[in-house]
Amino acid sequence: MNFLIIVLLVVTAVAMFAYRHFLDDVLEINLGEYPYVVASADSVDGGTSAISMTRTDSSVIIEYELREGYAYPYVGIKVYLGDGKTMGRDLSNYDSIFVWLKPRNEGSVRLYMRGYDSALYRKNDETSLKFNEIEFIPTKEPYPAVFVPQEFRVAGWWVSQNEINVHKARVDLSNIPLIEIQTGTNAPLGYGGWEIRGLRFKGKKISQVDLVTTLVALWFVTFLIILIIRFFDYSRERAMNRKKQEELKKNLIALEIEKSEYEKSSKEDPLTGCLNRAGFSGVLLREQEKLNRTGTPVSFMIFDIDHFKNVNDTYGHLVGDEVLVNLAKLVQGMIRNTDSLVRWGGEEFVILSDDTSIQNAAFLAEKLRKAIEASTLITQQQVTCSFGVTEMVPGEDPKSLIARADKALYSSKENGRNRVTVATFRRNH
Repeated sequence: MNFLIIVLLVVTAVAMFAYRHFLDDVLEINLGEYPYVVASADSVDGGTSAISMTRTDSSVIIEYELREGYAYPYVGIKVYLGDGKTMGRDLSNYDSIFVWLKPRNEGSVRLYMRGYDSALYRKNDETSLKFNEIEFIPTKEPYPAVFVPQEFRVAGWWVSQNEINVHKARVDLSNIPLIEIQTGTNAPLGYGGWEIRGLRFKGKKISQVDLVTTLVALWFVTFLIILIIRFFDYSRERAMNRKKQEELKKNLIALEIEKSEYEKSSKEDPLTGCLNRAGFSGVLLREQEKLNRTGTPVSFMIFDIDHFKNVNDTYGHLVGDEVLVNLAKLVQGMIRNTDSLVRWGGEEFVILSDDTSIQNAAFLAEKLRKAIEASTLITQQQVTCSFGVTEMVPGEDPKSLIARADKALYSSKENGRNRVTVATFRRNH
């Protein structure tokens, strides 16, 4: 029975891993290569708008002029799937829709997933294909714009125009013979243009519900077999109980180990792997006691990233995290194993160096400053740091030490950043 459970655990783990990493179902439509793409305009409805379409190797270029003449002027492109009428593609199993569209001007864009429904379709009448739509402003979306099927709705004007029953007016992507990209509600009159690389539909080859249902059924059948075996073999049940007790002991040991690892992780910064303030307090106390006992010099260095807020505001917090991680790796590789690197908070770091005079600490800080300036922590821009260096004094209150280093750091910032400032201890008489 243990063997069956182990096999089932392996099967479950493999299935979940495969679902996450290997069961992607992707449909790519590269409009530069896809042959069934045509330009469209409101001229078919009596309008006067004009459009032209050219292809490159990787995209289509749309140039248009929206003109008065139709109540709702529009231009766009049509992308035909299947036969473009009644036999399209089933897009209902995809959970993400990517649109590569770069506009030349402001205004919204409509994306229509035109669906076939035999109860609503009128032969050779393209307008009877259901208008599953989403409207967005490309300049306010990432590139590519990403949508999920739940964000689509059936166009209200189409429901009203065709007097559709409310139960039929539901989004259905199971048979899409036509995709349209059109100018939206607030597209301004006049000239405009798009560059459209294409669309991508991404999902899984098996739905999460089906996968979970299959695994649950597999677990259920397995445990049913186990229960039957237990019913007919009581002695084996007793043996299994003993094994479970042994496993419980192992779990208790594992919990103790996990507890120990948790206590360790509580003293580390989860992003950079450096010590956090909680972990640093013990190191600081130990070094202070050693200094009081032996007189061996201990240096304290605080530094932070120049203009870090601008990095976060310009490129986002993921890039900001990349700066922090890469900076920690760079610094950790340049200091001794006996030195302590601490993430002090935000973009601030601290280095505590035992058996290090303030002169050597200043030399190390300058070496780190130059290395950071010369490195490529992120590709988007150069990153620099400002430093404040001081030395611990026997019997000194740690708050005084930190305040002195902070003052030196502030001086570095006030004097142009990307520099090292050293602060020595001065006694008040």
